[in-house]
Amino acid sequence: MPVAAVSAQTVDQTELSPTQARQVLDTLQDDERRDEVVRALEAIASEVPDDTPQPVEPADDETSAVEEESPLSTIVPLEAGGLVARTLDQVGDWADGLRAQLVRIAQAAGELPYWFQTTFLNEVGRMLLLQTLIDLAIVFGAGLCLEWLLRRLLRKSVISLMTSANQAESRVPAPAVVAPAPVPEAIDPAAQAALRPLDSNTALVQTQRDGVEYVEEVQVGAHDSGADSAPDAEEWLDPAAARTASPVPPPAAAAPVESELKALRRLPFALASFVLDLLPLGLFFGIAALVLQLLPGLDARTHLVTREFIYAYVITRVVMAVVRLLLSPADASLRIVQVGDVGAEQIHRWTRRLVILATFGVAIGNALGILGTDPAAQLVIVKTTSLLVHLNLIFLVFRFRQPVALWIAGPPTRHGAVHALRHWLAGVWPLLMAVLIMGVWVVWALRIEDGFTRLLEFIGISAAIIVLGRLAAVLALGALGRLAGITEDQDERRPASHANLRSQLVEQYYPLLRWLVSLVITVATVVALLEAWGLNALQWFAPGTFGSSLASAFVTIVIAVAIALVVWQVANSSIERRITRWREQGDMLRAARLNTLLPMLRAGLLLVIALIVGLTTLNQIGVNTTPLIAGASIIGVAVGFGSQKLVQDFITGIFLLMENAMQVGDSVTVAGVSGTVENLSIRTVRLRAGDGSLHIVPFSSVTTVNNAHRGLGNAAVRISVAYNTDINQAISELRAIGAELRKDPAFSANILADMEIWGVDAVDGSMVTLAGQMRCIDKGRWGVQREINRRMLERFRQLGIVIADPRERPLMPVSQAASPSSGDS
Repeated sequence: MPVAAVSAQTVDQTELSPTQARQVLDTLQDDERRDEVVRALEAIASEVPDDTPQPVEPADDETSAVEEESPLSTIVPLEAGGLVARTLDQVGDWADGLRAQLVRIAQAAGELPYWFQTTFLNEVGRMLLLQTLIDLAIVFGAGLCLEWLLRRLLRKSVISLMTSANQAESRVPAPAVVAPAPVPEAIDPAAQAALRPLDSNTALVQTQRDGVEYVEEVQVGAHDSGADSAPDAEEWLDPAAARTASPVPPPAAAAPVESELKALRRLPFALASFVLDLLPLGLFFGIAALVLQLLPGLDARTHLVTREFIYAYVITRVVMAVVRLLLSPADASLRIVQVGDVGAEQIHRWTRRLVILATFGVAIGNALGILGTDPAAQLVIVKTTSLLVHLNLIFLVFRFRQPVALWIAGPPTRHGAVHALRHWLAGVWPLLMAVLIMGVWVVWALRIEDGFTRLLEFIGISAAIIVLGRLAAVLALGALGRLAGITEDQDERRPASHANLRSQLVEQYYPLLRWLVSLVITVATVVALLEAWGLNALQWFAPGTFGSSLASAFVTIVIAVAIALVVWQVANSSIERRITRWREQGDMLRAARLNTLLPMLRAGLLLVIALIVGLTTLNQIGVNTTPLIAGASIIGVAVGFGSQKLVQDFITGIFLLMENAMQVGDSVTVAGVSGTVENLSIRTVRLRAGDGSLHIVPFSSVTTVNNAHRGLGNAAVRISVAYNTDINQAISELRAIGAELRKDPAFSANILADMEIWGVDAVDGSMVTLAGQMRCIDKGRWGVQREINRRMLERFRQLGIVIADPRERPLMPVSQAASPSSGDS
């Protein structure tokens, strides 16, 4: 490009407009603005290096060759726009911004004496300062005096409230405390003293050298010593929680429920104390605003300065009232958050220091700005205040590193990767927190104009949302625990079945309800935090958005699951109550029949509920269920043709159970197999045989059911006697045996009628058979029959009645056998 063209282009780019020229001329003619421009240019010149390109002399060929062969030419430069390059650029920008801010702060700090001299050492400045101080004294004097008076008047109410809270706390039964293990008395106190180190910063270590044992003292640090160090982690814990510590772990939900019930019990007293704490502050604010308006001839700047300090005082008092609402360092019976007395007092003290420093520091900076100081000087005050606040936070982190580290590390008895990670975090958390705090100060307080004030607003709004979320959690979870809990008085008034049913419901559904309520409160808190942080989270749930669809699907699924659980629980409870009522009324037959059908009823109901809830869930997440239902129908038809036996098992089983053909505990014979019914499922019956073997018979194989347990069981009587036996005598003895059994208390309850003798049942070549029966109940049949057999054997032996042996054959002499034929001849 020609040189003339370049020059013309440069002139065109640097030409000023008339408006810009007039602005520059006004700046140069104004002494103050000209001085500001000069100082700004000097600051830029002092911090920005000269980037003017230097002329490059052409290099000869030999030098170029050497440079081409140099090892530096083989270094690969960073890729433009890469992650490493962007990271280095961002770090450089942060460093440049920090340096520029520090330069501005240093310059503004140097100008503060000059501003003070020019503002307050003249007559007008002194009068303005004096009027401001007098107005502050009048406003705060009147407000604080009336506030102190009202606080004195409310002192009796506060004491009465604390007394009521302590009485309510004392009425709660104390938890069981596990007694510590007794110390053996055989240990000599002198021996125990010999095992203790003389100094708290020393430890006794047993060593061995050259076969001789030595006990040496080793110096240890204060943090490794067993001596007392403040504050201990146990002092930060809730005393009640420390007293209930036990080697036996409580149930999973016991500790959270106890904590929430305790917080819920204390919440009304804490809220009442919070209101009593805010009443004097409200009076102060009203009196201060009234006095501020009634002061005659008040300068506008004085009015604004006084208002800044009033706001600072009110904000400090409100924040401390909220802290006392949660921690209550004066009385543990009003404490909502579980923390010990030492922890509550320390948190309250340090929070008060930090809040006073932050609010009044910002008020002083704003007051200087109102009185006419340079914005840079005001910036010095605010950012110095923010630095002091962050340094105090870092000191607070290292001051209480041990209790927090023990809380992060958790119980020492646990092991695993998570415990190892927690143990590592417990060791390094102070350094990480210090880096985070200073990073926040650099990013918010230095790089952003008015950043510390915004940071305080950000922290205040976030803390308020978190506190409200915590109070909502205490109310909701505490009320849920109160509804789920059962007191001893309730157990005494209610039957055992109702207590067991409620305990089962609590055990099954309380963790789910607790998780659901916690999830809703957490999501609401997170959405409120995101909205407060400027992310416009509520728009995510506007109609037609993904968040709205997701929330609608979640609510619908939760309602469907809740209805399903209600239906399931109502059905189960109704059936169980019906079974219990029938058993209490003695109707064991109907109770056993319903108990037999219960597994199949539950399986069918569960299948229907699962299908409905599953289809509802799929429909809500956007899955078209119509093809699924059609495909399931086709598959169902195909499976039906291929599983006819299964269908037959199911249908046959349903009809057998509906006809009460068998029940659990019956002795039956089905499909040629005998045994006691142990279980009836949808398609099979399980029988336990007499030898202990288990038979599983499908219902499709059952054509005939022989059930020996249907209320009646006849004890069979059958005996064979010899030919020469007196039949009438044998029948009489059998009836006598039956009459004796009816009178025997061991068998009379199982016998329904006298023994029935049917007479001679059979006559063959070797014996005469008598037959009969004795009506009994089904459970006593076999015992009565065995006792009849035993008594028949003993009675016939005593009377000489011969019981026939089928193996015997009568033998006759030959002469007797031949005599009839000889007579005939």
